[in-house]
Amino acid sequence: MRPIIGTNPLAHVAAAFVVGALAVLVVHQPAVAVLHALGSAPITAYSLRATRPWGIPVFLSLTFWGGIWAIPITWILDRLPRGWVYWLGAVCLGAVPPTLMTWFVIFPLKGLSPSSAAASVGAVNALIVNGIWGLGLAFAWSRLFAARTAHGQTA
Repeated sequence: MRPIIGTNPLAHVAAAFVVGALAVLVVHQPAVAVLHALGSAPITAYSLRATRPWGIPVFLSLTFWGGIWAIPITWILDRLPRGWVYWLGAVCLGAVPPTLMTWFVIFPLKGLSPSSAAASVGAVNALIVNGIWGLGLAFAWSRLFAARTAHGQTA
């Protein structure tokens, strides 16, 4: 029996979304909690504060966008060799594109400047938290990939 994720592109996208969203809940938000506990981040994990303009709780918005970002990131990760390149790619892909998008697209759309990074977890902390999310995403995705290759599937 062939796993559906290896043969169906829509299943691949759905799996990437779910893994990315879960990585926000299981890895990203606990990293925010640790930084907050250390006094390094002004916001708390699993924040119920409403986002503009729709009033969605922050942690649900982050979970959704983590799923969206996971789709292109896992596509790239599938093409990287396993080993240090894979893990470095995971950290960089998790940290840099989502953080830059937040600073230079989302903040201006909300009327904030990139220097308002303190409105989130802070400039450096955003890179750290998102990089850790990238590692969590890559770990879960690599386990899924390993399961597929064990059944004779390739990426």
